[in-house]
Amino acid sequence: MVRENKYCLIGFAASVLIVLGVINSSPTSAQEPIKIGLLTDMSGFIVDYSGPGSVIAAKLAIEDYGGKVLGRPVVLLQGDHLNKPDVGVSMAREWYDGGVRAIFDVGITTVALGVQSLAKEKDRIVVFGSTGSPDITGSACSPNGIAWTHNSYTQSLGAVRALAAENAKSWFFLTVDYTYGRHVQRDTTAMVNALGGRVLGAVAHPIDTRDFSSFLLQAQASQADVIGLATTTAHAANIIKQADEFGIRAGGQKLAPMSFSLHDVKGLGLASAQGLLVTEAYYWDQNDETRAFAMKYKSKFGKMPNMVQAGMYGAVLHYLKAVDKAGTDDTAKVLAAMRALPINDFMTKGGHIREDGRVMRDQYVFRVKSPSESKSEWDLYSFVERLPSDVAFPLAEAKTCPLVKG
Repeated sequence: MVRENKYCLIGFAASVLIVLGVINSSPTSAQEPIKIGLLTDMSGFIVDYSGPGSVIAAKLAIEDYGGKVLGRPVVLLQGDHLNKPDVGVSMAREWYDGGVRAIFDVGITTVALGVQSLAKEKDRIVVFGSTGSPDITGSACSPNGIAWTHNSYTQSLGAVRALAAENAKSWFFLTVDYTYGRHVQRDTTAMVNALGGRVLGAVAHPIDTRDFSSFLLQAQASQADVIGLATTTAHAANIIKQADEFGIRAGGQKLAPMSFSLHDVKGLGLASAQGLLVTEAYYWDQNDETRAFAMKYKSKFGKMPNMVQAGMYGAVLHYLKAVDKAGTDDTAKVLAAMRALPINDFMTKGGHIREDGRVMRDQYVFRVKSPSESKSEWDLYSFVERLPSDVAFPLAEAKTCPLVKG
């Protein structure tokens, strides 16, 4: 309760600053601000996946758009849901009731599902960045929700395809025991089976564990070609370290983290991460445009952006463009404009929002470089394969999402 009150006070302080800013501004800018919120993990186990880095990206988008839309100042609120659904939904409710028109990022599935439902109830917008569950655009789809960057399906698909090409056919899953992990195991199992492989077994680990030794011993004993890590990025890094202590990769088994990103590779180090497969919607060193954004971001944050953080820049920018196009911040009109506008930025060309809320964008499979291959601090990936959007994401189906026309 103390921590929840702390973040309520932070939200109140932000509101006070907004009012003071309007009072001290010129008559032209003293119009009612357009409020948006970035709700994420600012202190927990996926803080590096999004967190303060996504806040920086959102602020950059607002700055690059000129700080205003329709002549009204844009104000960004930020909050930490502590990875607790009750805290996250309570904060989102307070924001929506306080005039926030759209909430971005959100994070873990349990919080995301609650905010998805609330956005529909309040007729507001939610744009998911670090939320990986395909159910956001599947069984839990909503006309008010947009899944912006990726999902766990795309991250799994890249690894499954690449490993199948290497004749790694049998799998054993080490799965985090909450909704996200179960979704990842479910979807990856279907992919493995579709490519002629088989799943030998699985074991679930608690979300708060740090010792994976007993789970790894079960995975090792399975003699599966691949140990699929259907768990969060932070858990995966610890599992990989402990797996090497058991000599699992040295013994010939491969590790496949289903959720792994640039910050995880950097934190783990190339000596441990080399050879791992990752699927991302963005890598900073792909081309001149991706590098230009990355350098601007790094000058503000001190690190290169991962795909979620880069995606939050594009999501906020797209929302502001849609408000301009709609000529209002009315939810229905802005959502229609967001769907009508093509997504063209440094990260994606010709992207669009599908009827189930899925942003259709290409994904890219990379292999982590060895220390000897890397030429600089952030030179971490080698390109493996591009997954066109219609391959990277499963089809939208009416039987799964009622928004899809049969």
